[in-house]
This record gives sequence, structure tokens and C-alpha cells, in this order.
Amino acid sequence: MSDPAGGPRATDTPETDLPEANLLLEEHDEAASALVNLVVVLADNKWFLGLHTSEWAVGAPVLESSVACAAISQGHMGQARVLYPLLEELPSTVSSTPPGEGGRSRRYAVTALDAPFPTWPRVVAALLLIDGALNTLLGALRGTGYTPLARRVGRMLEDERFHRDFADGRVRELCTFPRGAELLAAEVEVLLPEMLCWFGPGDEPGVRALREEGYVTGDGDVWRAGYLERVLGILGEAGISPEHEELPWERWNHLQRRLNPA
Repeated sequence: MSDPAGGPRATDTPETDLPEANLLLEEHDEAASALVNLVVVLADNKWFLGLHTSEWAVGAPVLESSVACAAISQGHMGQARVLYPLLEELPSTVSSTPPGEGGRSRRYAVTALDAPFPTWPRVVAALLLIDGALNTLLGALRGTGYTPLARRVGRMLEDERFHRDFADGRVRELCTFPRGAELLAAEVEVLLPEMLCWFGPGDEPGVRALREEGYVTGDGDVWRAGYLERVLGILGEAGISPEHEELPWERWNHLQRRLNPA
């Protein structure tokens, strides 16, 4: 993970309740840059996942799913709101507000979140695959040495249990509808390659720096393997076995953690 600021780091970083954490970061520039990237990537993906899920609070096929979509969207956007202020505490020049609210135009979210979800199968695939990837990374941050983030991650992981159970249930439910499994499989084929690239290559220098400083556990290969084990298990129950061996690394944008246009 790289420095998303694209320029020199701020030297007037606001003081925090744990200033020693910032002093430690400033002593390790590569880890600090990677941590800034990680925070903004998590925040932007959560923000736009919540935003587009909220648009189905009145369009889901059953009332219970509509109510749950409203709750899940509020949860994701609320989590993003508590992540963005960390950008003011870290050595970063990235705006601490969501794209579009503070003048920032560059997004650090996957391409599947560039536009509203057009169909319910896309919503289900996104909740399984995008949210599943975010949960995997949050799990790698459990016990992170950057205490302000550690406090937030613990609460997020508690909330994510409901999100995970809802996504799994919607996969099973969708596959009971006529052509439901077929439509879901088509959406998985679109989303899965980017989400597998999202974890980055196994030898990514920024992730290695984060791991060496005690900010994360694992690496791109470890995260990807754990993620695949989980999502392929749920999809396999529905008879869906997506191809996942060949990934479009030639289109991978390591800074924004997304695929460039083909």
C-alpha cells in the first residue's frame, strides 16, 4: 500500500490523545504511508458500499431485506465516519471527508462502487464479496499497534457479524428464486476478480512495512486465501463455482486499490 497523498506529508499533523503513536509512525515513513492508504481505502469502500446499499432500502424483494439494507447502510457509513478523522491524526494530506463532501475527487474504492447497484443480485454479490473483503482486512487489523485504529476496529468487527449473516442469508434466499443462482453467478464473475486483486500481491512492500511495525498480520496472499475459503464455501452451497485462478494484475492500481479500465 502506498501514500495516497501523492505528495509531501503534512508537517502540522494535529495532536491526538495518543501522540506517541504518531511519533512512532513518523519514524517509519513507509509504514506511515501504507497506513494512510489502508485507512482511506477502508473508509471510501465502506462509505460507497453503505451509500449504494441504502438505495435498496425501498427496493429489496422482501420487506425484511429492505429494513436490513437501511440498517447495514447506516452501519457502513457510520464506520466510514469514524475512520476518516484518523486522516487528520496521521501524517496525511488526504481530505478527512468522503469524496464529494470535502472537495476530494479521487476515490479509493473498487470500481463496482462507482455507480448504484442496478439489480438485487448485484446487491447480494456486493454484500458477500466487497463487505467480505473489508471484513478480512479488518480481521488483519485486530490488535493493530496503532491504538486509535484498534479501538475502532474492535467495534466494527462486532457490527460486521450481523452484516455477514445477512449477506449469507441473502445468497441462500436468492438461489431459491427462479434463475437466482444464475444471476448471482453472473455478478460474482464481474466482482470477484477485482476483489481478489484488492488484497494486493503477496510481496507488497507497504504491507510488509505494516507487518514489520506490528500494524497488521498476514499479507495479500494470506488474506486472499482466507477470503476465498469463506466466499467459495457460501457460493459452493448454492452450486456456484467461479473461476479465480487468472487475475487481471496488469490493470491493478495499487494506489487506489482498484482496477484501471480495460
